[in-house]
Amino acid sequence: MPDSAAVRDYYRTILPFYDAELADRGDGAFWTRAASEAAGCRVLEIGAGTGRATEFLARGAREVVAFDVDLDLLAVARGRLAPCGNVRLLAADARRFRLDARFDLVAAVDDPFVHLTRGRERSRALAQAAAHLRPGGRFLLDAAWFSPADRRRAATPEGLVKQRDHGGLVVRERWRCARGSRLCRARFDYCQDGRQVAAASFPARLWSVAELYGRCRAAGLEPVALWGDYDRRPWRRSTSPRLIAEARRVG
Repeated sequence: MPDSAAVRDYYRTILPFYDAELADRGDGAFWTRAASEAAGCRVLEIGAGTGRATEFLARGAREVVAFDVDLDLLAVARGRLAPCGNVRLLAADARRFRLDARFDLVAAVDDPFVHLTRGRERSRALAQAAAHLRPGGRFLLDAAWFSPADRRRAATPEGLVKQRDHGGLVVRERWRCARGSRLCRARFDYCQDGRQVAAASFPARLWSVAELYGRCRAAGLEPVALWGDYDRRPWRRSTSPRLIAEARRVG
């Protein structure tokens, strides 16, 4: 995994464009519903970023504790969430945090685990998440995952290229992954008015369902559902655009 400073450098570069890029993600109702399903739900969010999804979680939860490793992102989140009296923001690392509290839901939005490229670091972070759940509590991960067709494209010299226009901000992302591996390098280029205004890249690790199930169970989390998109349609390996997993703490 890149060290925390490298992750912070990446997000510092893209911070001016981060919210515009994610504004049309379409996941708001999903996270609000997730935080509403248990009466008086207490939520822990891993990787709060600028508080975009935290705001959705806060609409359904009694209390949200959200953390991120990046202080610049948290500064934006504090401004955005100042009117939300049920949100507390912390600086912490997903591999090492420890709170004297247990939660009904732990939410990992837009896969903060993508930066954990070593298996033992993923296992450590999942164990920390499980340790902060009450018995029967839920863990939700919006996982970094590609369909088989996208993985094949990512293994070509050109890589898997996606481009979207977010109201005048054009974001071009390119994923190059080692053949037969889920270890990748992701690069994001940002253009406005026909010129590039920023670029940043990071090493990444995609999930497979087998890895996700195995590491969850080792952490004391039992997978109970896989969804293919934010409308909770069933996950299909070949056709789903996303992989969203729910697991529950055992015991």
